[in-house]
Amino acid sequence: MSSRSNPLRNLLSRLRWDPGVRAGDYVITFVSRGAPGGVEVVRGSSIERVYLRGFEVREGSRLRYIPFHRVLEVKNEVTGEVVYKRGARPSP
Repeated sequence: MSSRSNPLRNLLSRLRWDPGVRAGDYVITFVSRGAPGGVEVVRGSSIERVYLRGFEVREGSRLRYIPFHRVLEVKNEVTGEVVYKRGARPSP
């Protein structure tokens, strides 16, 4: 699978590496077994690495791997725009 065929991977890579994007403005909501309500949220600024099938976020002194299939949405909290929603195409 190439990165061009995975819009979520492209978006998260952009949050991680594009200096013109304020990654801290974005929140990523994902399915998390055992969490209250079954979901958790992390900030885009916590992204450390983006892989072929998931990404790592820093939580204090530890890294946590989140597979792409668990991501429900990515939202810009400043503008309120949902830029990715599972099953939908991201905004350009």
